[in-house]
Amino acid sequence: MIRFTTVSVCMALSLSLAAGCNKAQDEQRKADEARAEADNKVNEANREATDKINAAQAEADKKVADAQANFLKLREDYRHDVTEDLVKVDKSIADLDAKAKTEKGKSKAELDAALPNIRTLRENVATEYRSLELASAITWDDAKGRVNKAVDELKKAIDKVD
Repeated sequence: MIRFTTVSVCMALSLSLAAGCNKAQDEQRKADEARAEADNKVNEANREATDKINAAQAEADKKVADAQANFLKLREDYRHDVTEDLVKVDKSIADLDAKAKTEKGKSKAELDAALPNIRTLRENVATEYRSLELASAITWDDAKGRVNKAVDELKKAIDKVD
């Protein structure tokens, strides 16, 4: 009977230990599944964040490209307008040169005195005009202002003599 009791107690202990091991394995399996699920959620969140970042960067790149294209068009339109003005100014200078060759007396002296200054002003306009090519969007307003000022000074000098 002692033997039977001892065997029964040993079997009961073995069964309880085996049940305890199964419980620990179940807990470990549940923890592993939870960890895998959390990793999947983190990966999904990272992928979504990367997609949003890429979309925002693409939108920003598009806006930068549009702004750059608009600036280039603005610059070329302005350069075209200034070129048209300079064609008229150059014609006026050529007319003054011709007039200086045919005039006599005081009028000729005034033209001869004014033409070197007008040519210098024309060179200043050309220098400022060339600077437009190098002007960025940041420096554009200053460069445009210098060109406008140079053209205005030249026109005033021509009008004063004409």
